[in-house]
Amino acid sequence: MTEATEGRPTLSETIEHFNPAWFAAVMGTAVVPLAISFLTGSWVRGVAAAFVVISVLMFIAILIPWTLRFFMFPDTVRDDLHHPIAASFFPTMPIAIIIIALDLLKYPDMFFSTSTSQDIAFWMWVVGSIGIYLAAFIVLPRIYRSDAIELSHANFGWFIPPVAKLLIPVAGFELAVIFTDRFELTFGLSIVSLGIGFFLFLFVGSLVYHRYVLESLPANKFAATSFIAIAPMAIITVALFKMMHLFDAGTPIDIDAHAVEAISTLGILAAWGFAAWSFIMAVIIVISYVRHLELPYALSWWAYTFPLGSLAVATGVAWKVSGFESIRWFYLGVLVALFGAWIVVAVRTVRAMWSGNVFESPH
Repeated sequence: MTEATEGRPTLSETIEHFNPAWFAAVMGTAVVPLAISFLTGSWVRGVAAAFVVISVLMFIAILIPWTLRFFMFPDTVRDDLHHPIAASFFPTMPIAIIIIALDLLKYPDMFFSTSTSQDIAFWMWVVGSIGIYLAAFIVLPRIYRSDAIELSHANFGWFIPPVAKLLIPVAGFELAVIFTDRFELTFGLSIVSLGIGFFLFLFVGSLVYHRYVLESLPANKFAATSFIAIAPMAIITVALFKMMHLFDAGTPIDIDAHAVEAISTLGILAAWGFAAWSFIMAVIIVISYVRHLELPYALSWWAYTFPLGSLAVATGVAWKVSGFESIRWFYLGVLVALFGAWIVVAVRTVRAMWSGNVFESPH
């Protein structure tokens, strides 16, 4: 904010400093319908519908200033694209599109006819996938050329680009079952994205873990990003589940569906195990922040929500393929944590919006 401005930021200042991480709020909201889909209560459909509607309204509301910023303040956007932390959050916009598409696939007759929902979901998946790859090809070369990035900049927010790639097959494998005539696009792009996302996770993960071992913890406003460590393997768990069902339904590729099912089942449980371990580690790290540092609200708090939602979906999948009662109880516990986190973060965000603090420069 300029010195001449007192109190709340002006509309122009709000747009100029609009944080690219805002779409994380849409991600954390849109994942809730998927997280509760393993429950059978009569309330599930109503709650899911409410969260889908909220997600869409949030997406539209955030998209307007997010888009205007590119035209009104291109230099500020360029600075964010070169920033070692902020740049990783640009893919949250296309990620949000794909998660809403997954909601339509999970509840196809909730708002439209089944065929209409599936058609909308397909094109949202295409747009989201293009956005994810564009963001990567714009952001990563800038990061590679930067001489200002240091080990101390590494944080779990760097997992967002791998997470973006890994989400493409979660919807893509399901769409490959529905649109058999588009198999080359849906399956081809999905399996390629799964490979890219997995290896990016390994490469980036080694850097981030190296930083956490050899450096002090990131600033307290990044405490919530510890939860992002949950997301990659949680999403891989779900992608393997969708791939298993794809081959069970039949594909043009001559691979034994029983072999895919056996390998996928083991992979699901192993990947879920790492995601659950990451959740416990993230809780321990956040407790460390609470004990030794202040933990003021920041927009990064939305990083608590989507990873918890992805863990809930992954746990539901692991429960479904194993039938283990212990995993069912873990799933219910994660759901409670998800709803608790969403309520707290949503309330704090509304308060920060009212005061205008959340619209000030994030850097």
